[in-house]
Amino acid sequence: MKNNNEILSISLLTISVFIFISLIQFDVRYNLSDIYDLLFLGYNKDISYPITGPLGASISALLKKYFLGNGSFVICSIIAMYSYLLFTKKNYTDKKYKILTIYQLLFGLWLAIFFAWRQENLSSTSGLIGLLFHNFLQGTISNFLYVLMPTSLLILALGIFNFSLHDLSKRTFHYTKTIFLKTKNIINNFSKKNDSVISFHKKNNTVEEFEAPEVNKQKPIKEESEISKIEEPPNHDDDIIIEEEESINETDIDTINQSDYDKYKLPSSDLLNDPIEITNSLSEQDLKQKATNLVHALETFGVQGEVIRISPGPVITLFEIEPAEGVRVNKFTTLADDLARVMQAQRIRIIAPIPGSRSVGVELPNENPQIVYLKSILNSEQYADSKSKLTIAIGKTTTGNAFTIELDKLPHLLVAGATGAGKSVCINTIIMSILYKAKPDEVKFVLIDPKKLELSTYKQLVGYHLITSPNLDEYVMTTAENAVGILDAAINEMERRFSVFADAGVRNIAEYHQKQMDNNLEKIPYVVVLIDELADLMMTSSRAIEDPITRLAQKARAVGIHLVVATQRPSVDVITGLIKSNFPARISFQVSSRVDSRTIIDQMGAEKLLGKGDMLFLEPGSASPVRLHNAFVTLEEIEKVLTHINTQPKPDEIKLPEVKNHTINTESTSINSDHDELLKDAAFLVIETGQASVSLLQRRFRIGYSRAGRLIDELESMGIVSGHSGSKAREVLVDQSYIQNIFDS
Repeated sequence: MKNNNEILSISLLTISVFIFISLIQFDVRYNLSDIYDLLFLGYNKDISYPITGPLGASISALLKKYFLGNGSFVICSIIAMYSYLLFTKKNYTDKKYKILTIYQLLFGLWLAIFFAWRQENLSSTSGLIGLLFHNFLQGTISNFLYVLMPTSLLILALGIFNFSLHDLSKRTFHYTKTIFLKTKNIINNFSKKNDSVISFHKKNNTVEEFEAPEVNKQKPIKEESEISKIEEPPNHDDDIIIEEEESINETDIDTINQSDYDKYKLPSSDLLNDPIEITNSLSEQDLKQKATNLVHALETFGVQGEVIRISPGPVITLFEIEPAEGVRVNKFTTLADDLARVMQAQRIRIIAPIPGSRSVGVELPNENPQIVYLKSILNSEQYADSKSKLTIAIGKTTTGNAFTIELDKLPHLLVAGATGAGKSVCINTIIMSILYKAKPDEVKFVLIDPKKLELSTYKQLVGYHLITSPNLDEYVMTTAENAVGILDAAINEMERRFSVFADAGVRNIAEYHQKQMDNNLEKIPYVVVLIDELADLMMTSSRAIEDPITRLAQKARAVGIHLVVATQRPSVDVITGLIKSNFPARISFQVSSRVDSRTIIDQMGAEKLLGKGDMLFLEPGSASPVRLHNAFVTLEEIEKVLTHINTQPKPDEIKLPEVKNHTINTESTSINSDHDELLKDAAFLVIETGQASVSLLQRRFRIGYSRAGRLIDELESMGIVSGHSGSKAREVLVDQSYIQNIFDS
C-alpha cells in the first residue's frame, strides 16, 4: 500500500490522544481491573468513567498508580514524536531520536520523583516507580536531594532542547558588552556637548587672551571608546540572505499513468523505495558562522570579500561572495585546495564568477548529505507534467528542486566519469525514467554492453522494449561484431524512416505522430541506442564503431533515433573530436584530472565533484554546466519494475532491418611488408608533436611531398591520425603505447 507510513502515523497520533485524555480525566477510584470488571461483572454505576471509557480508565490507573504518575504524560509526547517522524518520512531510526526518547523518559522519572518529594508521597501523582526512587534517594543522600533535583532538571533541559550553556553565556556576555559600550558612547557624547557649551560661555565672558601660535596646537587624542569603535570591523551577518532549500512540488505519477492507458499498465511508483528525508542539521546561526569562517579563511590568503547569500541544498551549500574592489576572480580559483583544507571539506568547487552576477560561488559539501531517490523525482510535477516520452528524471539541483531533461530535445547524450562515480546508476536512471513514461510500442531500446554485466538485467524486456536485427543472436549486444551490426541496422532504419517521412510529407517524428493520429500510417516508435562502455569498443575497432555513431548523431534525431553513450575513460582516443562535436549535451561525473574534465565538458570543474552521483550537466548551447545530484535506484527496484512489465500484454514485435554479418578486421592496423622505412619514425613524431601534416614530415625528414603524403596516408589507414578535413589539421587518435604495440608485434 502506498501510504503505509501515513496510516501508521495517524494510528499512533490517535493512541497518543487517547492516552492523554485518559490521564487528564484520571480519578483515584480507577483501578487496573476496571476493564475486567466491565467485561465479566457488568457496568459499575458508582464510578464515572472518562470519555475514553473503562479501557481509558484502566490505562490511566496503570500509568498513574504503577508507572510514573504525572510523569506518564511523556508517553504521549514520545508516541506523538514518532507519529510526526513517520508522517514527514524522516529517518525515525536515527540515533538522535532514540537519545531524545531516553531523555523524555528520564524527564518523566524526574517528575515522578519531584511529586513524591513535594506532595507527601502520593502514589497517584508520583506512581509506584517514582515513590520507590524517591525513598531510595531520600534514604541515601537525604537533604542533598535539594541540589540534585534542580541540577538534574538542567541536564535534562540541555539534552532535550540541545543547547549549550557556554554558547548562551558567551552570547549574553557579548550583548551585555555591546549595550555597555553603546551606553558609554552616549554618555561621552553627552558630556562632550556639555563641555563645549561651558567653554563657549567662558570664552564670551573673559577678556581677550593671547593666542598661542598655530604650530603648538595639537590634535586632540581620541578616546579609547572611539578607537575601539573605529577599529571594530562591521558585522555583516544580518545582511546575509539565507535561502531555504527548495522542495519538490509533488504529484501522483500513478494517477496520470492510469488515466492515459487502458490495457498496458505503466509501472507504479509503489515499486520504488520511499525516500528517507535527512534534514540539514545546520541552523541559520551555524550557516552564518560558516560564512564568517569562510571570509576569514579568504582574508588569510589576502583575498577580501563579503558573503551576500547562502543557498543550502541536499548535498552542498552554495556561498555567494562578492569580491572587494580590485580583487580579481582568478584569485579565488587558485585557493580551492587551500580552502578545502581550512574548511575541513572533502572538496570545494569554486564558480568564478557565477553566470549573470557579480559574485563568486563557493560550494561546500554538507556534513550530512541526502540521498536523492528516484521515486521523489518521478512524483514531481516536472516529470509528471512532461509530455515527452523520453523524459529523464535525472535528479535534483543544488538547491533541492527536481530536474528533468527531455532526450528528444538534446538530442544525444554523452556520459563520462571515473569508476564508481555513479555512471552506471545514471544509465539505470535513464532507462527506468523512460519505462515509467512510455509503452513498449512507443519507445524501443538498443542496448550495447561490452562488459556483459551492467545491462544484462534488462534482458527481461525482450518482447517489450528491446529491439534487435533478425540476423543477430542477442538482444543486449556484448560483442564488437554485434555492436557494429546493430549500429549499421540502426543506420538502415534511419534511411528507411527518411523515405517514410518524405512520403508522408513531414519533417520530423513529432509531426509524423501527429499525422498518424488522423491517418492510417505505420506506427514508428522512438529508438534509444544506449552504449554502456564506448572505450572497450573503440579499443577493439575504433573506425568501425566511430563511423556509424557519427552518422547516427548527425542525422538520426529527426527520425526519432537518439544516442546515449557512456564511458569511464574520457580520453581523446575514445571521445574523438568527431564524436564530441555531435554530442552537444554531456554529463560528467567525478574524474581524476583536469584534462579529463576538459575532454568532457570543455572546462575544468569535474575533478572537484564529490562522487556518488554528483555531476555536471552541460546543456546544448550553454557555456557553463549545471551541477546536479543524480537520482539513486537499486537493483531490487529495477527487478520489481521489470517483473511488473512482464505481467503486461506484449505488443507486436518489430525488428530493425537485417544487415550482413560483420567480422572485425583486427589486421587493419598491421604493417605491410613493403611499408616505408620512415613509417615508425613518422608515427612517433606525430605522437610527440600532437599534430600530423605533410609539411611537418617534409621538414623533419627532408623528404619530398609525394613520400610525405604517402606516409600520412599509411598513418591514416592504420587509424593513427584522422582523415582529411579541409584546412583543419589532422587529429592524432592514439597514444605512444598503441604505436609501440603495433611495431613490436
